[in-house]
Amino acid sequence: MSSTRERILTAARELIEQDSGAAPNVSAIARAVGISRQALYLHFPDRASLLLALVAHVDEHEDLQAGLAAVAAAPDAGAQIRAWAGMQSERNPRIAPLARALDRVRHEDEPVAQAWRDRTDGRMRGAVGIVERLRKEGRLHPSWTSEEAAALLWELTSFRVWDDLVNELGLAADRYVEVVTAAALAALASPVGSPADTEPARGSITA
Repeated sequence: MSSTRERILTAARELIEQDSGAAPNVSAIARAVGISRQALYLHFPDRASLLLALVAHVDEHEDLQAGLAAVAAAPDAGAQIRAWAGMQSERNPRIAPLARALDRVRHEDEPVAQAWRDRTDGRMRGAVGIVERLRKEGRLHPSWTSEEAAALLWELTSFRVWDDLVNELGLAADRYVEVVTAAALAALASPVGSPADTEPARGSITA
């Protein structure tokens, strides 16, 4: 990565962290770096490409690959969920200003929405992989579809759930990991459906 490109991405992240999570415009970033807007566009042709590169830049600096490797190396699906929640617990405090900035304005700003989707799509792929392993291990109740199970796991391990539990409700980081892991495993091992679907028939014998 060129030194100017690195400076642009560093400045973009610093501006977000200094401005209570507001997503900076291209002019503000160029001023912070000490270059013209035209010079910035030589590295990033538009704001969307800059924000996508910023997400990748933060992932690289916060060693996302090491966290993903720990999830992949876990011995079973339950341990994978715990490792994934642990990764969120460790990384989220460091990326919180950027994540809040993207979340805050993504509904009104398409470049920001694109950067947000890029990150959340990656998490969904991870959720699908864990769900497939849960099913192979016989730990996913057959009443769950793979899509529903992945969606639940994706949501439980989201930044917003972490932010609410840890920062809003004061849950300790290690307790957050255990609560999310237990909730995911208990929910996915249980039947899902209407009461009529899950209640035993009258007079039937259950174990």
